[in-house]
Amino acid sequence: MYPKGRVKLAAKKQEKNMKKQDDNLFKIGEITKILGVTRKTLLVYEHMGLLTPAVKDEQSGYRYYTADNMTQIRSIRSLQALGLSLTEIAEYYYDTGNLDHHLERLMNLRAVLDRNIQMLQVRSAKQGDLTVHQVRLPRQVCFCRRYQCEDTADAANKLRDTYIAAARTGMMSMNARMFTMRMDSACDGLNLMCCIPVLDGFTGAERKAFVETPALCIYYRGSYEGIGTAIAALDAYVRENRVETTGQYRSIYLEGPPSRGANSNDYITEVAVPIR
Repeated sequence: MYPKGRVKLAAKKQEKNMKKQDDNLFKIGEITKILGVTRKTLLVYEHMGLLTPAVKDEQSGYRYYTADNMTQIRSIRSLQALGLSLTEIAEYYYDTGNLDHHLERLMNLRAVLDRNIQMLQVRSAKQGDLTVHQVRLPRQVCFCRRYQCEDTADAANKLRDTYIAAARTGMMSMNARMFTMRMDSACDGLNLMCCIPVLDGFTGAERKAFVETPALCIYYRGSYEGIGTAIAALDAYVRENRVETTGQYRSIYLEGPPSRGANSNDYITEVAVPIR
């Protein structure tokens, strides 16, 4: 047995020789400072097979990383920030036989991210702002029921009833917003179809599929009683500019009672119409 002092000296000498061998290697402590990750995180990545140090000394436990390793760590952290688990990231890197699944997963995550970005932009909307925007409405499958409503309060009740019925199917989608469609030509009409997003696998009689489509929209801020104002403004824009529409006007509920309570002045509704 060597004295502890000689073992430490030998380890330091080995580390020094390694440094001379390649000045482009980074120690684990340097990586943690540069990338803002913990040593434990790097070891977990290594244990999961996501990260292999360029050099690993089995006796001393010293690990050395290259610039390519740093790029790999950044990539892993980016995927984690999108919501992927380490197991999913491992599959993303190494499961080449199931790329369609990973592509769909990332597309769904991108849709959620795009929606959150949109929400931040929407929240800057002011009351009375009826600016028309060009957007894309996503492909989705919905649980739909049609009603002739008496007034806005009745429409809200019918939408709630439809939501409850969709929830009881056990197939609601958490990645899209519910909406209503005005099924008649009158901007103030209340012949509505209530649409609650569900998973693609839903096969009930209430199933209706919507294709991805370009659209015009107004982000309306205010109570539901005033949504007709935004629909009328959007309809006027369509007529004045001779825009060809391909579907009914939709009221997509972005922020309402669940997040804003009774403060209806802060409700945000995306009033949209599909176009060619």
